Amino acid sequence: MADKASIKKREIQVQKPAQSLSAFQRKVALEIDDRAILVKRIVITAAILVLLIAGFTAWRIWVNYGIRQHEIAMSTLVSEVEGSPLAPTTPVEREQRLRKALPKLEELARKAPSACRDVANGFVAAWRLELDGKGGEMPVPKDPWSRLRLAQRSIALGQAKEANDLILSLHGDAKPGRAWSQLYWSALMQVRQLEGNREQALKDYSEYRKIFKAQADLATMDKILNSI
Repeated sequence: MADKASIKKREIQVQKPAQSLSAFQRKVALEIDDRAILVKRIVITAAILVLLIAGFTAWRIWVNYGIRQHEIAMSTLVSEVEGSPLAPTTPVEREQRLRKALPKLEELARKAPSACRDVANGFVAAWRLELDGKGGEMPVPKDPWSRLRLAQRSIALGQAKEANDLILSLHGDAKPGRAWSQLYWSALMQVRQLEGNREQALKDYSEYRKIFKAQADLATMDKILNSI
């Protein structure tokens, strides 16, 4: 009987390590599964963040492109109406240009990006007011386009100081990449022309060439400078 009890005890002792090994294997398997799930969640989260960042970047590029294209279209249309500062239009010619360009301007205002809509609507109001006296209330000139628009009107009336006061705050930002920059420098040179201030015009001209380099519109600037 003692021998049987001893054999049974040894069997139990042999089985216990086997049970402990099995439990350890299960524990390891569970830890591996937990780690795999954690890694999977981290990868999914990272992928979502990458997609969100890529989507936001693409959206910003698209918005900036739309704004840039709108500003170029506005600049081109305004230049067509204003003409060359060295060859001012007669009142009749100006009215004809305004009437011809107004539908295009209204279309630009309807399709303008939200960031540009107030400026475009301000131009529409100004042109309608000039043509028919029904442009509505003129907005306070806060943005570059509004300031340049009113400055051009002051220049046409021979009001150099008023024009200069309107565009003075734009000087630091009038650099390549701004759709209104060329209009600013042209307006500034026209102000110097009205003042008869050739000395300051030469300084402005030198600064303009230094900033714009290959992009400078020297033909227009040279003509204005030579007329002072």
